[in-house]
Amino acid sequence: MRKNLVKKGDEHLRYEIREIVEIANEIVKRGVPMIWENIGDPVAKGERLPAWMKAVVERAVGEDRTYAYAATKGDPEARRFILEHYSDPRICTVEDIIFFNGLGEAINKVFSNLPASARVIGPNPTYPSHATAEAMHHGGHHLTYRLRLDEGGRIDTDDLEQHVRANEHIVGILVINPNNPLGVVHPRADLEAVVEIARRYDCFLVFDEIYQHMVFDPAKIVRLSDIVGNVPAISMKGVSKELPWPGSRCGWIEVYNAEHDANFRGYVNTIVISKMLEVCSTTLPQVVFPKIATHPEFQAFRAARIEKYRRRAARALELFAGCDVLRPIPPDGVFYLTVTLDTERFPSVRKLEARNKEVRLYLDTIEGAHALRKDKLFAYELMGSEGVCIVPLSGFSSPVDGFRMTLLEEDSALFDETCRRIRRGAEAFFAA
Repeated sequence: MRKNLVKKGDEHLRYEIREIVEIANEIVKRGVPMIWENIGDPVAKGERLPAWMKAVVERAVGEDRTYAYAATKGDPEARRFILEHYSDPRICTVEDIIFFNGLGEAINKVFSNLPASARVIGPNPTYPSHATAEAMHHGGHHLTYRLRLDEGGRIDTDDLEQHVRANEHIVGILVINPNNPLGVVHPRADLEAVVEIARRYDCFLVFDEIYQHMVFDPAKIVRLSDIVGNVPAISMKGVSKELPWPGSRCGWIEVYNAEHDANFRGYVNTIVISKMLEVCSTTLPQVVFPKIATHPEFQAFRAARIEKYRRRAARALELFAGCDVLRPIPPDGVFYLTVTLDTERFPSVRKLEARNKEVRLYLDTIEGAHALRKDKLFAYELMGSEGVCIVPLSGFSSPVDGFRMTLLEEDSALFDETCRRIRRGAEAFFAA
């Protein structure tokens, strides 16, 4: 081509949660049935949506307005509902709520509308969409602060402050609470310390709070709106996990305290203008969301789902107990379980017995083409031997080896079998 078509930073465009599916599909083609533990889609894992919820959607489809454009910021009725039930009218207005086609789009808009020199530091491990968007807008590696995995995933606020103090290009701080991939809820003291760091160094905050209602103990959750004070901030939320309706691609941001900082207010305005260029987000899920969330059966439906995930987490911890190489991080909610691998005590690894020769040859080819982290190598070998697709923790930008699985399996017996296969594979892969 006359010019290089590859944008600087494209080498950081990664999404391990789906990329590993390409490897898994090749193994499936070679005769190995796969248990899919890579992606947080309750519907794909067999959860049946109740008839009452489908009826709400069917009625909305009969309304002509669901076929029309919505306002650029989103359906006014839906935004008023969010303000009353998901936000705080003391620091937010209807005009401070902006809908997007899923949080993926919101994340891209938040990062891509920053100057290239402006950086947003995020947690480590982190959700790939945030890490990739930050790296792509800057054209380099994303910046992270440490989560203390040996202390249940708590925020290392000292590490965060050292990074912010040393790098004047850091203008924003990202927190994912409840965390994905860890499933932990950050305690109030840690979150208040983050807010104070942002205030002290004149940064804005971005809190991904999409799982705020998917926690085992609701009393543990502290929302950004509860502690933000007068610091400029953005809260990210959505419907995909809570309803669950991931295919709706319906998320929103809530902007806090833009009136206190003209620079931040101008930045938010560029986000709105970039959304305006797309006209609007999809109308139907915006119209439907308040109707589902206020349905008489919704609260009990959501509570039953959360209790199911709590039981799954407890069962996984029970099945992994006593395995020296597996170190699960007990989740506080969400529907994921992160397990770190004790590669210090078990530094040596060996290939597992593949289901057949064709799978072995394929794995040897792809594993020999790159120098792989131990957790990714384990994930590949586990697929070829045990037929379980997990996501290596290195895919979440973690320096610690491990993996994330889901708590979504509807079949209790199959969930137990999945955990047993993972344990068996780990014990065989990591030599004593």
